[in-house]
Amino acid sequence: MSFCQDVKLELLQNPPKSFNHRNALVYGILKLSKSFPEQPTIFTTENRELAQEVASMLAELGAIVDIRRDLHRLKGDVEVYTVCIEHEHTRQLLREYYHLGRSPLNQELLQPEGCAAAFLRGLFLAYGSMTNPEKEYHLEINALIPLFAEEIHDVAIGVGIRFKVARRKGCEILYLKESEQIEDFLTLTGATGSSMKLMEIKVVKTVRNHVNRTTNCETANLNKTVSAAAAQVQDIRFIRDTVGLSWLDEDLRELAQLRLDNEALSLRELAEMLTVPISRSGVNHRLRRICEKAQALRERGVSLPDEDEQH
Repeated sequence: MSFCQDVKLELLQNPPKSFNHRNALVYGILKLSKSFPEQPTIFTTENRELAQEVASMLAELGAIVDIRRDLHRLKGDVEVYTVCIEHEHTRQLLREYYHLGRSPLNQELLQPEGCAAAFLRGLFLAYGSMTNPEKEYHLEINALIPLFAEEIHDVAIGVGIRFKVARRKGCEILYLKESEQIEDFLTLTGATGSSMKLMEIKVVKTVRNHVNRTTNCETANLNKTVSAAAAQVQDIRFIRDTVGLSWLDEDLRELAQLRLDNEALSLRELAEMLTVPISRSGVNHRLRRICEKAQALRERGVSLPDEDEQH
């Protein structure tokens, strides 16, 4: 089961108890229906529990509701449930009661305390989706037309949720991308367990990202150290094979030999192995002097002897 399905299941397992809240939830579902009340179909879902819960709430208003079950063959024979009211007179009564159609929202249904949250809960249950927060933070609701998008945006602002609006395939989409706002939305609409789960996922992702950044930084530093050591060894070998290490000052000569014999050691470890230990920065300074001397030899035209001469 996806994270989004888990959220909706939690909402369905804790339905609103007051009539006003249940009424506002049903209103949200009916208001954003693409076909109702002109057509019998209210909405279609893969969630059987959602279809049953909405049918139950509508039945409280005296409506006779049908739930059709079919296979959505475009999704690999997934069962889908269509919530319908076949009786035309009932549909017209609901139209009048809820002020359905393309008219502005019926603000009277949203005024009682908690009704705005219940309204948003209904919208998300029927027309909302949420990406797995392990991948990204994204929650959205399909608002159909600009009028509804603007009004829903204002309702959400009134309860502290700041949706953004986009257009996709001819429909207005309300969406959230900030994790804190998604947490607030889930808590507001009653999915407190899912909100806590999202917080836990975010903490894990933050720790994991920190570890990855630290590891990448350490790897980069290690690579840098290895590259520097390789360049130092190359310069020391050049000096040894051209003019000999005895050409170096005594303090540089000991360090040069140590670096040749211990290519993998850090500067700090080299510093501790010297006859007279010095600081890490002191070792770094001496190695830089050795490299400068090797470069000076190259600039003077000193070159490595041919292999025949070496043998």
